[in-house]
Amino acid sequence: MTTATVVGLGKIGLPLAVQIAGAGVRTWGVDISAGVVAQIAAGQPPFPGEPGLEGRLGAAVGSGTLTPTTDVAQAVSESDVVIVVVPLVVDAKARPAFGALDRATAALAPSLRPGTLVVYETTLPVGTTRSRFVPALAQASGLAPGADLLVAHSPERVSSGTVFRDLRRYPKLVGGVDAASAARAVAFYREVLESMSGPSCPGRTASGTSVAPRRPS
Repeated sequence: MTTATVVGLGKIGLPLAVQIAGAGVRTWGVDISAGVVAQIAAGQPPFPGEPGLEGRLGAAVGSGTLTPTTDVAQAVSESDVVIVVVPLVVDAKARPAFGALDRATAALAPSLRPGTLVVYETTLPVGTTRSRFVPALAQASGLAPGADLLVAHSPERVSSGTVFRDLRRYPKLVGGVDAASAARAVAFYREVLESMSGPSCPGRTASGTSVAPRRPS
């Protein structure tokens, strides 16, 4: 059975973690805030405005399929897939500040196992996954890209407050840094998203969700 970790339990990351857990995947939810983790462990969303989140969160935590924690090392060491949903901050001059993403990468990398897939589910400048995060992951983990380190990028196509709706509404875009990474990422998102129902649209599967491979950023 697949085990996944979602790093960053904000307005995008928490609903995503709940969706993954609801698909039957054993899921760790990691956040640096002990207060946020405690609130989620009690089945209470730490922010308002996402329809359906409270009930689905309570069910996921209550069943044990979603476990919130501040211990990124433990979560990652037990996971087959790690999804990073840490925001990229942009200043007034539109310059990206990678500090939070760099810290998250440095924290999770040493606990990666051979064959674990890392997905950056944050909108990033073109080339960032391949040129910035893959080398950082490889150096800190000792794993070799293209051999035992799988990395993909899936840009955000949801908005806070409508995450569950948008996961049904928009096809999921996925890009791997190599063919093996892309195939693994596509298979994972199909596993956790195709159970969702929604209106049909071009490119969707019969269940209302599609995964479209793309080149990574």
